[in-house]
Amino acid sequence: MNLSKRNNAGEAKMELQIAPLIDVVFLLLIYFMVTASLIKKEGDISFVLPATVSDPNLKIEIPVEAVIEINEDATVVLEGMRFAAEDTRLDDLVNHIKGLKQVAESQKSPFFVNLLPHHDTVHRRIIEVMDACAAAKVDSLTFSKSL
Repeated sequence: MNLSKRNNAGEAKMELQIAPLIDVVFLLLIYFMVTASLIKKEGDISFVLPATVSDPNLKIEIPVEAVIEINEDATVVLEGMRFAAEDTRLDDLVNHIKGLKQVAESQKSPFFVNLLPHHDTVHRRIIEVMDACAAAKVDSLTFSKSL
């Protein structure tokens, strides 16, 4: 590699040869490709799933949950059924909750009622819905944040 070439003005011009550098880079690339160990992918891990459940005492309880939405305009929604804001006694709601509770009892599953009041709902309406749940003898009542 000749680094001391002179141009017409007598100044030394520095040049770098690229071809040997490319050869070195390719040799390093081949070296690292050959020496790198192969990583086993997660999908290649073998395992066996159980085919049958051998425990006859295993009982899976799927709870019955009634989600009651209380909208900003004081309408109550349970499973697509709307109850008007003027209905303060909510007798139809009580009957529907009792029916869901009977379904849960017939399946021997736990029964839950989840209230989702809108953040601008009047508190009086929430109390009326809670009274309807008490009239239906609901044991488990929870509150959730509305979406």
